[in-house]
Amino acid sequence: MINQILNGWKNFLDKSEVVEEVAKSRAKICAACASAKQGRLLAFIKDSLKEIEGAYCSICSCPLSAKIRSNDICPDNKW
Repeated sequence: MINQILNGWKNFLDKSEVVEEVAKSRAKICAACASAKQGRLLAFIKDSLKEIEGAYCSICSCPLSAKIRSNDICPDNKW
C-alpha cells in the first residue's frame, strides 16, 4: 500500500489530465463518504479538489489527496 500512496503523491505533484479526471470522480465519492475525516496534520496541504482538501480515510488512514490519485483501491470498495 505504501508504494501506491507514494505514487499518489507523485501524481498529486504532477497533475496529469488523465489522473486529475479520475481523481475528480473519486473525490466526489470520498467527499460523501462517512469514512472521510478532516486531519489536523493534513490542513497545510492545499488541493485543487477542495471537497477532500485536508481529509483522510478513517478506514486505511491514507490522505485523500494522494489516495484518489493513486493506483490503490478504496478500502470500502466504492471505487
